[in-house]
Amino acid sequence: MIQVRGWLLAGLLLALTACGGGDGSSDSAPAPGGASSSVSSATSSNSSVASSASSTSSASSSVATAFVCPATGLYFCDDFAAGDTNKWDLLSATANTSGPNGAFGVIPDSSNNVLQFTAASTGGVLALVKPTAFTGVTSPDYYVEARIRPRNNSTTGNKFLYLIARYQDANNWYGGGLNVQGSTGSTQVEVAKSTAGSISRPVQGKRAIIQGTAGLLDGQWYTVRFELIGTALTVYLDGEKIGTTTDAGFTSKGLIGLYTANKSFEIDDVKVGDPSVKPVQLTLAPSTLTYAAEAGDAPYAVTITATKNDGVTADTFTAVSSNPAIVTATTAGNVVTITPVGAGTATVTFTSGSDATVKRVITATISPAFVQPTQTYTLTGKASPAAGDAAAYIDANLQLTFDSPPTLGTAGSIRIFKKSDDSLVDVIKVAAETDTIGYTAQTAKRVVNTTPIRISGNTVTISPHNNILAYGTRYYVAIANGVFTGANLGGTPFVGIGKAGNWSFTTKADPGTALTTLTVDDDGSTANFRTVQGALNYVMQNVAAATPATINVKNGTYEELLFLRGKNNVTIQGESRSGVVIQYKNLEALNSGSGASQAPGSGTPAGGRAVLFVETSDLLTLDTLTLKNTTLRSALSSQAETIYFKGRSTAAAPVAADDRLVAKNVDFFSEQDTIQVQGYSWFYNCLIAGNVDFIWGANRVALFENSEIRSVGDTTNATSGGYLVQARSVLAADKGFVFLNSKLTHGVGPGPSAGDVPTGANAATWLARSPGGATTWDNVVFVNTKMDTHITAAGWAGAGVLGQPAPNPAVPTAVSGWREYGSMTLAGAALDVSARVGGYPLNSGDYSSGFSTRAQIFSAYNASAGWNPAP
Repeated sequence: MIQVRGWLLAGLLLALTACGGGDGSSDSAPAPGGASSSVSSATSSNSSVASSASSTSSASSSVATAFVCPATGLYFCDDFAAGDTNKWDLLSATANTSGPNGAFGVIPDSSNNVLQFTAASTGGVLALVKPTAFTGVTSPDYYVEARIRPRNNSTTGNKFLYLIARYQDANNWYGGGLNVQGSTGSTQVEVAKSTAGSISRPVQGKRAIIQGTAGLLDGQWYTVRFELIGTALTVYLDGEKIGTTTDAGFTSKGLIGLYTANKSFEIDDVKVGDPSVKPVQLTLAPSTLTYAAEAGDAPYAVTITATKNDGVTADTFTAVSSNPAIVTATTAGNVVTITPVGAGTATVTFTSGSDATVKRVITATISPAFVQPTQTYTLTGKASPAAGDAAAYIDANLQLTFDSPPTLGTAGSIRIFKKSDDSLVDVIKVAAETDTIGYTAQTAKRVVNTTPIRISGNTVTISPHNNILAYGTRYYVAIANGVFTGANLGGTPFVGIGKAGNWSFTTKADPGTALTTLTVDDDGSTANFRTVQGALNYVMQNVAAATPATINVKNGTYEELLFLRGKNNVTIQGESRSGVVIQYKNLEALNSGSGASQAPGSGTPAGGRAVLFVETSDLLTLDTLTLKNTTLRSALSSQAETIYFKGRSTAAAPVAADDRLVAKNVDFFSEQDTIQVQGYSWFYNCLIAGNVDFIWGANRVALFENSEIRSVGDTTNATSGGYLVQARSVLAADKGFVFLNSKLTHGVGPGPSAGDVPTGANAATWLARSPGGATTWDNVVFVNTKMDTHITAAGWAGAGVLGQPAPNPAVPTAVSGWREYGSMTLAGAALDVSARVGGYPLNSGDYSSGFSTRAQIFSAYNASAGWNPAP
C-alpha cells in the first residue's frame, strides 16, 4: 500500500492521499514515524492507434535534443536557451542559489541549456510562470508539456514530480506527471489534484523509468504532457495516453508551475498549447530499455505503437541498429525483431516518422555464443538429479554441490538439451530472467521476472523454466564456462560442463490424467511432483473445474512462485504447519503490481509481486503450512505479498457469488502487504505477520477468526510502528475486513536489525488507514479482539494523522466504515477505547445480529444464500 508523509508547504501540512493504482497495486510505503551511423533500418506503417493496457512506455534517448521555441503555434514556451529563468517565479530559491526546498540553475547539457533542480529536504510548489509571461494563454483549456529527466537524490519513494496547471493558490491546483518510486520500475504516471492542501491522485499508470545518477547528467529524458479540456484531465508519457479523469473543481486558467516532493530533476522545452493537437506517440512493448543475450540466441520481438499528433492516424517509424555485427533490427508491420549476432554492445534506435525528435533507444549487450565445455567431473553425490537417474521428476530443480562456495558470474547461460538429438530445450540466464507459469495449453498464464539461480553455501540450485521438461525423455545439462567461478567440483576446477560431462537423466513415465489426489515432496522418491506448481499445473490441466483435487505437501522448503487459475475446489494440505514452507523473494522491484494473467509472449511480465497468485478459482483451501515472502522492507522496494487472491467483483460490477478462499492453520509472513484478498475469504486459526498495511484488498468479506495478527519490527526503521489494515471494500454494505475472537500482538521482525515493534506516542501502530477516495469503502470491524499495548489509543489513522486522507465513509455507521466491539487487553479485560478517534462503537444488538458468528458475517454471499464454512 502507499504510505506517504506530510510536507510543509507555505506553513501547511499537506495531507497526501494513500491511493494505489487502478489494478489494486500501491506505492512504496515507509511506516509511520519514518523511504551512431545508420547501418540498417526499416520503416513500417503501424495500424495500431492505441497501446494495449498492459504495455508500458519506453524512455527516450539520454541525449538532450536541442529545441528552439517557435515564433507561433504555442501559447507559451520556454527552452531556457537564453540561460535565465526570467519567465518564472522560483518560490523556493532564486536562480543558481539554494533555498529551503533546493537549488535551481540553468546549465549546459549537450549543446543545449536546461533548467536543473537539486532537491534539499522538503518539497512543495517550486516554481510558477509569471503572469506577465502567461498572457498568451486566454482559455482554461490547454496542455502543458515538458521534457523531464529525473535524477536520483535518495532512495525514498513517493517523489512526486508534477507539471502544475490551473494553479489557483498554493493549496489548490491540478497536476500531471511522475510519482517516482525507490523502485523506479514502479513509478506511477499520475493526474493529481490539490484541494485545500490535500493531494488526491485519481489517475495512476505504472511505467518503468530510469533515473540519472546524483551529480551527473546521465539518465533518460521523458516527455510529460498534462492536458486540460473542460472537466477532462489527461496525462501522457512519451506520447502514450496514460489516463483521463473528470473534475470541475478549478475552471479558470490559473497558472502553470512545478511541484515536487523532494525530487531532483532537469527540465526543458516547457510548452503550453492547443489541446486539440495531440502528442506524437512512439511506445515499445516490452518497454525494457536493455536487452542481454548470447550470440545465436532466439530473436527478441518488440511491438511498436506509433501515432501522429492527431492522436488517431498511424505513424511510420524507423528501427536502426548501431552495429549489425552485434544485433540486427528488422521490421515487419509494427513488430521489430532484434537478433543477437556477435559479442559486444550496440543500440537500436527507434525514430518517429512524423517527428524526428521523438526517439526510443534499446541498449543491447551480447555475450559470445554458447560453447559446449569438454571438461569432465566426478559427479557422484555432487549432482541432482543424479547422473544417470532413470526416474527424474519433470519439475525438479537442478543442483550442483561444489567443494567450496562458488561465485555467480555475470554472463553466460545454463542449458538443457534433449539427449537423443541435441535439440535445445531450455536456456537459463544468469540475470534478467523471466518465466511463464502454467500448463502448456493454458491461454492465460502468470508471466514473471525470476531469480532462478540461488547459491547457498557450496550448493547451487537452478530452477528450469516452468513446465519445460516432458515425461519419459532423456536430457543433459550444459553450463557455460564463467557461469560459476572460483570453486572446484569433485576436486576439479570448474570451467563449465557440457555433453561430455554426462550430467544426463531420464524423466519419469507419464502418470496419466486421472489423479485427483497428488503428493509433493522436495526430496522423497514416491511423490508425484517435486514442486507445488508442478501439481497445480497437473490439476489445472487434467481435473475438471468443479471436481475436488487435493495436493498433499510433505515437509520441506519450496522456493517457488505459484499460480492457480480457472480451477475450483483445490486443497493444498501441508504435512505440518512449520515444516512445509513455500517461499520466494518476490517484490515490487522485481515484479511490479498486484498481478494479472496474460497471454504468453504478450509483453512486459504482469504476474505481480505475490508468492501465490490466484485468479478465477473458487474454494481454494490452504491448510497446515507456511507461506512466506522473504523480502525485507527497504527504501528500494517494500511491497511483497504472500498471497494475492484475486476476485471478480468491482464497484461497477459486484459479483454476488464471488470466489472464496479458506485458510486454516496457516502462517503468513512478510512485512508489507502480506495478505491481499478480494472476493470472500476465511482465515481460521492463522497467523498473519507484517508491519505496513499487511492486510488489504478490494474485497467483499474477509473474516479472520481465532487468528493472530502480529505486527513485527520494521527492517527499514527500528523506531516506527505501522498499520494493520487498508480496506478497499467493493460496496458500502460489504462487511469488509472482520476480526472475530482474534488477537493483535507484536514481535521481532525478520530483518537483521528489526526488533520488536516499539511503543509510545511517536511509534504508534494503527488499526487501519484509508487509501482515500470515494470509489471503495473503508469497512473494517474488530469484534471481541484482544489487543496488546502496541496499538495506539486513538486506534484509527484518520484524516490528518501522519498526512493520511479521510476514510470513506468519513463518518462511520453500524453498516459501513471503521467499527469496533468488545475490544480487550491480551489478558481478557475490557479495553478502554474512550480515546478512539474516527471509529464507530457497535452495540450489543449490532453484534448479536450481524457479527457474532461466521454465518452472520458471510450471510450476504450469493444474494443472501450465505456461506458457513466449517473448520
